[in-house]
Amino acid sequence: MPKKAKVRKVTKKEIIETPITTSSPVGSPVQKSMNPKILRGALIIILIALLTYKLGPWLVPTIVDNKLVTRFSLWSRLEKTYGTQTLDDLVNEKILDAAIAKAGVKIEQKKIDEQIAKLETQFKDAGGLDEALKQRGLTRPDLVKQVKTQLEVEELLSDKITLTDAEIQKEFSDNEKTLYTGKKLEEVSESIQTQLKDAKLRDAFLAWFAEVKKTAKVKSFGL
Repeated sequence: MPKKAKVRKVTKKEIIETPITTSSPVGSPVQKSMNPKILRGALIIILIALLTYKLGPWLVPTIVDNKLVTRFSLWSRLEKTYGTQTLDDLVNEKILDAAIAKAGVKIEQKKIDEQIAKLETQFKDAGGLDEALKQRGLTRPDLVKQVKTQLEVEELLSDKITLTDAEIQKEFSDNEKTLYTGKKLEEVSESIQTQLKDAKLRDAFLAWFAEVKKTAKVKSFGL
């Protein structure tokens, strides 16, 4: 009859003193280095997540019934609807700026500030100038640029918008029984001058700018 193997009891002291090992069995995923492809994929996913978090509202401005309305689709629609006109406006602005610079026209900041102040007063009772600009999709810098350009054009074409007393009298006489009913010439002279100057400036600008555009070098590649 075979002898029974003796089972040695492990003392409490041995349990405490036995070092704990963290080694894994051979072939364990912990021991293997991460696959480079998997690492790259993980980094790409993290990068996309960060970009989505930061740029999400910019890339996707709206979601309707879980369907994305992307910024690209918005731009495409705007380009089809307003693209040609907007491009023409940008081209005309560049041509106008270059022509004004070439002519050497300079406007003092004081005159620009005075014009802005007039607009502030004009829109005071309509929520203020800033609100008026917001409704038109404009900013203060946009307004300053427009005012500056307007004053530069007026200076450039000043010899084309002079008025005579005869022209003012004719405008009053032609509209005395309609626009100026019950008014005297002295009462409406200032408004008549403004009206006639604006009309002359518009006509003079259109004629002048048409000639300027003929000499501009524009390369268009389409939309």
